Amino acid sequence: MIRVFVYGTLKQGQRNWHYLRDAVFVAEHSTQPHYSMFAFDDYPAVCLGGAHAIHGEIYRVSEQQFGLLDELEWYPDFYQRIEIPTAHGHAWMYVVGRELCHGRKALAGHWP
Repeated sequence: MIRVFVYGTLKQGQRNWHYLRDAVFVAEHSTQPHYSMFAFDDYPAVCLGGAHAIHGEIYRVSEQQFGLLDELEWYPDFYQRIEIPTAHGHAWMYVVGRELCHGRKALAGHWP
């Protein structure tokens, strides 16, 4: 199975969590403080670079679920994926290019 780290609308209680309903919740997780989070209307996006830890959840997903997440996140046209280290092994996290974050409201690594 594939591990993914989610930090926005895919977290429990958020509007897109139903994509992960059949996934296996692994743990809550906070990244190393190497990122920036910005508000994109009604969802967040993370950019590489910065000094914030991103707080979210890790799930184990199937290949099929991973494909659905890619579609939801407009991968690779909008979001990119990076692998991040966690205490539970590497997990994929969706990030956007830094140029897309200019002029957006900065968040402190928490959504909402």
